[in-house]
Parts: sequence; C-alpha cells; structure tokens
Amino acid sequence: MANIDQPSVPRGEIYDLGYRNYDGPRLGRRYAFRSLIVLSLRNTFGLGRGSLPKVLAFGLAAIALLPAILTVIGGAIGGEAFEFVEHPDYFGLIQIVIVLFVAAMASDLVGNDRKNNTLPLYFSRPIERDDYVLAKIAALAMALLSLTLLPQLLVFVGNWLGATDSTDWLGDNVSDLWRIGASSALASLQLATIGLAIAMFTTRRAFALTSVLATLLFSVIATSVLVSLLDPGWAAVAMLTSPLYVMNATTFVIFDAIPALTAGSAEGEVADQVAYADLPGWAWIVALLAQTAIALIFAIRRYRKATL
Repeated sequence: MANIDQPSVPRGEIYDLGYRNYDGPRLGRRYAFRSLIVLSLRNTFGLGRGSLPKVLAFGLAAIALLPAILTVIGGAIGGEAFEFVEHPDYFGLIQIVIVLFVAAMASDLVGNDRKNNTLPLYFSRPIERDDYVLAKIAALAMALLSLTLLPQLLVFVGNWLGATDSTDWLGDNVSDLWRIGASSALASLQLATIGLAIAMFTTRRAFALTSVLATLLFSVIATSVLVSLLDPGWAAVAMLTSPLYVMNATTFVIFDAIPALTAGSAEGEVADQVAYADLPGWAWIVALLAQTAIALIFAIRRYRKATL
C-alpha cells in the first residue's frame, strides 16, 4: 500500500511542439538594409499607421507643391512668359515647409524606435548600427524629394507643355533638368542628415522636433542679422555655418543664378546676401558636403555608443 504521507516530487515533462530549425534562404545584411529603408520611407508618409501622420506628411508635401501648381496654371492662362517662381528661388520660397517636414519626420523616424524599444530587435539581425543610421537618412532624403524634386519637375513639364514652340523651348531649357536633379538631391541629403543627427541626440520625440526646428530656423534668423552688420568676409563665415543659407547658395551656384554684387546686397534677399559674401561657387558646394559629412559622423558615433 502506498504511503499517503509521502510528499509529491516535482517533475518535468517534454512536449514536442513541432518546432524546426529554419532552413530557408538567409537574405543577409543587404536585404535587411533595403527593408529598413522601405519601412522607414513608409513610416515617413504614415503608411500603415493612423490618420495624423498621413495628414501631416501629405499635407506638407501638398503645400510645397502649391507654387508649382500656380506656375503651371499661370503658364496655361498667361503663356510661357508667366512664372510664379523660378527654379533657383524655389527652396527659399518653401524652406519653412521643408524645415517643418524634416523636424517632424526626423523626430518620428528615430523617436518611435526608442519609444517602442525596437532597436534591440533591429540589431539582433544582420544589420549593423551604421546601417541603421544610413537607412534612416536614405529614407528621409528620398521622402524630401517629394518637396524638392517633384514640384520643380512639375514646373518644368508645365512650362514645356505651355510653350508656343515646345521643341525650341526644350532645347533652350533641357540643361535645367540636371540642375533640378542635382540641387534637389544635395538639399535633401543635407537636411535629412542634419535633421536626423540632431534628433538622434534626444530620446523624446517632442524634444527632437523642437531641437531640429530651433537649430535650423534660428540659424537663418541669426545669420540674416549678422550679414547686415558684418563686412563681407565675416558675413561669409556666418552664412557658411547656416544649413539653409548654404542650401540656397548651392542652388544659386548650380543654376548660375547668383546676382551681381551691389551696394545694398547685405540687406537684400538671400541671393543678394550670397553675392555679398563674394565666395567662389565651389566653396558653397564644399560647405554643403562638409555639413552633411559632419552631421553623418556625429549620427554614426551616437549610435555606435548608444545603449539599447
């Protein structure tokens, strides 16, 4: 007869749940990198998310398109002589919209990953920390093309279709296409890198958004004041430190649209102030590339040292 006072002994049991090792294709680091770019680009425009991100992203893109739409409508009504805004001035006209887009999307792209604690999941895959930074920058730069490249292409096509002699007009203006592409790509890459580099140094999305806004907008206001007070040499130094001034100046250089230096250039429009600085064109392009490279280095160093 069994001893009813004997205590029960804990025991373990093994269940066969049918799990098997994965033996399918391992697509590796390059595929993971591309997938992260696609995912980040979708997130930028709110695809697969709620209504607010979609409204914000597509709303800002629509506002950036307005000058182009007005130019096309005006050209259709008033002929090819009408041009609401010229290509070299386009970024200056919509720079507030561009800054808002960069600030909102940069803070969202890196803020959500920290908020949802998905970084350990990313880095458990073949993707490296540098890949993460580069993928986020690539996604935001491609998204920015909807504000920089698309409107200018619309202006170009609209003016071409509205020209009296479309063949002659295209022959005279076809060189603008590479200028539009180069200026849009450089501006998008520069602002995407700088915006994300700033946003990556704070863990809160609200702080990231305000930091990007304050840095970019304050630099414009401060530089504008300094240019009106300083001689050309120091005014050039001030402008070289402002991302938006450098972006606009690079665009003027690419389109060969820097005006001649006049007595009132220091207190004129951005193009006049760039003329006041009296720098060679290549200096502005080098400054833009240097700002982009410095921001990229800071962003990469930030994530190499980041704790998950």
